[in-house]
Amino acid sequence: MKKIASLIALLFFAMSVNAQDNINISFSNDYKEVYHLSLIIYTPDGKIQTRVSNLNPKQVKSYSLPVNTEIFIADWKQEAFAMKGNDIKSTGVKPYIVVKDSDAKRVVMLSSLGQNKKSI
Repeated sequence: MKKIASLIALLFFAMSVNAQDNINISFSNDYKEVYHLSLIIYTPDGKIQTRVSNLNPKQVKSYSLPVNTEIFIADWKQEAFAMKGNDIKSTGVKPYIVVKDSDAKRVVMLSSLGQNKKSI
């Protein structure tokens, strides 16, 4: 019985340590129109994710990602390229953010991205 309790306690500890590794980062639409946000995300474990959202004015989209995750902000051409299964890194672009501990609770204002916004 003690072994089972110890195993459960160890499992909960491992889950809590794993959860602490993720950093919360948010993107906030500070424009007066809907903003088409396309993120291409490379996590340290080698997984690639494409997250596409239309954010309404003042809407915030948040992500919980591990440290060293690379986030690329894609324009419509890069988004189409990635959606076809291509690796955006092969084009030589650099990530907008490489997530680090100091990015915890960071809020990126969409107007700061320096891209031509694409409204819907």
